[in-house]
Amino acid sequence: MRRLASFALVAVAALGGCEQGNDGDFDFDAETGASATLTTATTTAGTGTTGTETGSSGDDDPATTEAPSTTETGNDDTSGTDESTGGLPTEPCTTIDVLVVIDNSDAMAEEQARLNVALGPFIALLDEQLPGVLGSIHVAVITTDAPEFVITTPAGECSPYASAASWMLYGPTLSTELACASAVGTMGDPDERPMQMAIEALSPELINIDGFNEGFLREQGPLVVLIVTDEEDDFEATPVWGSQVDLNDDMIYSVSEWVDALAATQDGHVQNVIPLVLVGPVEEPNACPDVWNGMDGAETATRIVEFAESFPHHVIGDICDVEYTTFLNGSVPTIAAACNAWVPE
Repeated sequence: MRRLASFALVAVAALGGCEQGNDGDFDFDAETGASATLTTATTTAGTGTTGTETGSSGDDDPATTEAPSTTETGNDDTSGTDESTGGLPTEPCTTIDVLVVIDNSDAMAEEQARLNVALGPFIALLDEQLPGVLGSIHVAVITTDAPEFVITTPAGECSPYASAASWMLYGPTLSTELACASAVGTMGDPDERPMQMAIEALSPELINIDGFNEGFLREQGPLVVLIVTDEEDDFEATPVWGSQVDLNDDMIYSVSEWVDALAATQDGHVQNVIPLVLVGPVEEPNACPDVWNGMDGAETATRIVEFAESFPHHVIGDICDVEYTTFLNGSVPTIAAACNAWVPE
């Protein structure tokens, strides 16, 4: 049985997922000519880093990119053990839950448009490369100022979804639903709290029976957390901005506690959480301007990068890149490796 973290949540200004801006919709079906490129952990943040995979697809079509083989146990269809899991038994997953955290502050219009183009093909490729999942993919969108799953945006009413829930289910209507849900606009709170919102979105209060996000998390596969923001998530005493969670009356802000809170949704197994982060890169060269002025480029997100690197399976990309299809499609082999070496709860 899944053991979710038991923490009391800080009161947040409840800008529900349905009131997050005034931007219009984006053209979800727009095409990009990017191919999926996989990179090593030593590659610069401008092209993306991953904790598990190495390889390149060259000029191949991203939609047909094959996941390279991996040395992790569970890459075949039998259960086993893996040294990277501390000897814990592994088996192939049969579900994947994808939480998309989108910055909806005023400098994010271009980044949201790039993401909107890339999300649908990414989920389709993920389903194609993991036939054992058999379409059992849940997708939910939140913003950096509200933990409830998005059901309405400035583009219009996105629900009712085919899932009959506040999250989306892989199927023929997903691309349309996801295009609506990811168009969150740019009128959100300038106090971006991606980590706090992700933790709260998966908390017992929202994920359990009668919670707004009920039914999203399952016990048969890993959790993918995609974070897209142009600012760091760091606590600022004045004017009290940044992610914070009230745990037994102690305010916590450390990266390690972010990691613990997300791992707790998977019975503490860090191997079962896969962060994909598109943020201001730590390493150079990258696509961002040298100076972050609050509007152009991105603030260096050292803490969010450290959070991602705390998990065995992770991918880090440059939010200033001109397109995100390469990053998202290139993360599929990492997700597949985690799925094939999934630690049962």
